[in-house]
Amino acid sequence: MSSLRSGGIAAAALVIALTGCATPGSGPDTSEPPGASDAPNALAAPVGTGPDAQARLADLPTPSATEPVLAIGTVLEQEGRPVLCVGFVQESRPPQCAGLELLGWDWAAADPKEADGVRWEQDFAVEVTYDATAQTFTQTGEPMSLAVIDLAQPETPPPGELDEAMIAAVQEDLSTIRGPNMLGNWDGPGTVVLHVTYDDGSVQAAIDDIYGEGAVFVMSALR
Repeated sequence: MSSLRSGGIAAAALVIALTGCATPGSGPDTSEPPGASDAPNALAAPVGTGPDAQARLADLPTPSATEPVLAIGTVLEQEGRPVLCVGFVQESRPPQCAGLELLGWDWAAADPKEADGVRWEQDFAVEVTYDATAQTFTQTGEPMSLAVIDLAQPETPPPGELDEAMIAAVQEDLSTIRGPNMLGNWDGPGTVVLHVTYDDGSVQAAIDDIYGEGAVFVMSALR
């Protein structure tokens, strides 16, 4: 499976100290000290990357979806079992992807393609639950063709304030994360997008605690 390549805010606030000069008979100096109310507002602290951040990333939560959520992807037969891929799929015949076992799937109820003894179904949506511990999906609804359903567009990552060097450093950190919940990452405008199988908000909160809000946008494949 190919990795998607593709990020807290790197800046320094420069505070200019204004020095008041007293003249004879003018009374006490009333100028405000550096950092007073007339100084520019300080930006967020620089993002911390490297071994410390990577150690914290290793402890990211991997939430399960116990209530049905919508999965959009490809079901592929691997070693005699159906596997649901919700991340990157290599377009070949048959397709190639890394996914998790889909429990409850019935090939007889689908209209699969087949090549080299491998069956697959793609361009569809289905409601599933997700067990992050067992690393399985369980089908809870009927498959729906993407051609006949109206799906809301996924949320667009808002622009961030990272420079290219910081984006690259954050991406290097994120590439150290292991586990089936991590599908890849890529750069956005001033930010980094982290694609995960599922996020109930806890992954985004943990990432924000490491890098600060706005540096990394967590995108959940399951909606």
